[in-house]
Amino acid sequence: MKKNNTLMLILFLSGIFLGAIDSGIVSPAREVIQRGFGIDASAGIWMITIYTLMYAVSMPTTSKMADRLGHKRIYVFSITVFMLGSLFCGITNYFDYYALLLVARVIQAIGAGGILPIATTVIGQSFPEEKRGTALGLVGMIYGVATIIGPTLGSALLSLAGLENWGVIFLINVPIALLILLLSRSIPNTPPAEKSPIDLLGAVLLAGFVGSLMYALTNLNFFDFQASITSLSVWPYLVIAAFIFPFLIWRELKATDPIVNIRLFSEKDMVFILAVAFITGVGLMGMVFVPQFAENTLKIPSGNGGYLVTLLAVFSGFSAPISGKLLDKKGGAFVLRIGFVSIIIGTLVLALFASKSLAWPQVILGLAFMGIGVGFTMGAPLNYLVLNKASKENGASALATMSLIRSLGVAVSPNIMIGFIINAGTNVMKNINDAIIPQGMTYSTEGANVSPELIKGLQNADVTNIVDRLTQFLDAVVPSNAKAYVLPTIEKSADTITLVFQKTINEGYAQMFLMTAAVSLVGLVLTLFIEKKKSVTN
Repeated sequence: MKKNNTLMLILFLSGIFLGAIDSGIVSPAREVIQRGFGIDASAGIWMITIYTLMYAVSMPTTSKMADRLGHKRIYVFSITVFMLGSLFCGITNYFDYYALLLVARVIQAIGAGGILPIATTVIGQSFPEEKRGTALGLVGMIYGVATIIGPTLGSALLSLAGLENWGVIFLINVPIALLILLLSRSIPNTPPAEKSPIDLLGAVLLAGFVGSLMYALTNLNFFDFQASITSLSVWPYLVIAAFIFPFLIWRELKATDPIVNIRLFSEKDMVFILAVAFITGVGLMGMVFVPQFAENTLKIPSGNGGYLVTLLAVFSGFSAPISGKLLDKKGGAFVLRIGFVSIIIGTLVLALFASKSLAWPQVILGLAFMGIGVGFTMGAPLNYLVLNKASKENGASALATMSLIRSLGVAVSPNIMIGFIINAGTNVMKNINDAIIPQGMTYSTEGANVSPELIKGLQNADVTNIVDRLTQFLDAVVPSNAKAYVLPTIEKSADTITLVFQKTINEGYAQMFLMTAAVSLVGLVLTLFIEKKKSVTN
């Protein structure tokens, strides 16, 4: 490979690593950040959701700009915006205002929307078709390892800087971005395509449609569907999305150079590929909660669960290059099937065995299979299939469309996933009472003056501090005549309380992993309808 091509590969792979690592690095710190701002889990999940939403909105436009103005130029712009957003995120650590963090995450996401699809397109199109799978396997390895090693790096940074200095997990992006920008000075801009002016109306309509739809989906409570779909945070935005949709279709079919190539959806194979992308997005969010699952199952201190996810990265990094080799020989659908089967096995092990045994071997076995599954599904096979189906001049925008569909899956998923855990959390106090309070013995907390701090402390308790938080809470709410038997019972039953807490919360995680397995099964079935032959969509 020529020196210039080597620099190009390093430049774009570094950007993929930077963009992918951020999606995982927030995971172990999510609960730490929640406690820092004094918010609950349903509000805290928005630090991930809003990033996903804006990432999806920005991808198609930045990808089309890259096709038009040159890949390197827009890539450098995206890296710069991502760096500034990361800097802003880190600074919000020192302001007691959660909305500032969300604004900073929006800026980050706008920059990230131009990194992965552009980098993947340049790398994929720089290799001949017979070696494209190997090249995209390298992309998949970097993306998969970065996505999964993110929690480990997040845990390490939290341990070094202290939980109160969580902003360091964002600030680490700044020097990496600066190195990429410095390296980019040695790479020429790719020749821009000679095309008509950019479809600004299409970009506005697409942003309005995607933004409204994803906002509605992220606010939809699937555990109280009837009530939530009639709320003002859901149905008006569904109406707006439905109103914009026909205008978007009309505009994109009419436009000379549309932001989204609607004709991609006219080909059967591409429809199945995009459906699999959506399924992959839904299943991906099951990985986000692995650090917290490990912490609860193995009684690991809060913020340190990301270390265990290194195992996912090891198996993902091992399997991704193998998947790349198989892409050239067997095709993308075959590789996806191996990945989905591995994820199904891994999630079933975690749901049916690890969540109940509370032991290391079952957790490690489940994470190993999940890591293999990520290596065979994340990035390379879908990118390979899309680039083989789309024409070269539409490569970036076709990949952006696929990433957009996958992001819709990611947007739908968090509220479903977190819902299982929240629902399980509502049973904690009842199960603890049933386990430690003698039958027939009751007490009332009616009229007790409970501070908001105590309530939030109990709601945000984890396996390492549930006994202390429960003692503080009951000491404040239990009447004096009942404390004589309630508080000593808590002290004597510390191990029982911890075990009940673990198993109750793990019921939610088990349901979440079972759903991930079911979703992966759907993805596996869909791959059976994707043909191996290549057909270019103009």
